[in-house]
Amino acid sequence: MMRRLLPWMLLALATSCGDSAAPLRADSYEWRLFEPTAEGGTDTLAFAWPGSSLPLRIWAQDTLGLPNHATAAIQTWQAQFLYGEFRGEMVSDSLDADVIVVAGQAPAKIRLLRSMARECEGATDVPLDPVTLILTPPFHVFIDLRFAEGTPGVETCLNLTTAHELGHALGIFQHSPDPDDLMYSDPIVTAPSARDRNTAERAYHTPTTIQLSR
Repeated sequence: MMRRLLPWMLLALATSCGDSAAPLRADSYEWRLFEPTAEGGTDTLAFAWPGSSLPLRIWAQDTLGLPNHATAAIQTWQAQFLYGEFRGEMVSDSLDADVIVVAGQAPAKIRLLRSMARECEGATDVPLDPVTLILTPPFHVFIDLRFAEGTPGVETCLNLTTAHELGHALGIFQHSPDPDDLMYSDPIVTAPSARDRNTAERAYHTPTTIQLSR
């Protein structure tokens, strides 16, 4: 009897080990915006571009290769979504854009999400009225060089920083605490991690609490 049962016991054991070793779904990080209330509390605000506003229209200043970096950033983020929850396209007129990408330092504004890599830095202005909680596009993205063009590492930095800032414009309003994520405050990786992807998916499958003005 034991000889007959032994193969089934080994099969069950192998199946059990296979289940325990299966990859778990990646975790995520906080992406929502924290907004102080008049009563002294805090609103936790979620935002994702609705399907009716897609493809997201993006314009980039023709300098530092920003149009190419913005195009690559669109492709990078589109690839993170399984069902086309996000789509973007480049436009030729900044007046038609939902997101405007320019070179240079960001002005000193209250609602500014900053990132800083070694060779360049970026910032995204979130156009949200703190009283009405209405978001009125366009977002403004600022990409600023810290080293001269042609310096080793600058092109890579421009590419990852543009992708990082577009992540903010998509609705990932917080920085990841993990340096292995593209949305870390000082990004060093060149592509979104599994945590970035899972966070983006959560953002686009969470009811939005910010009203969009078109």
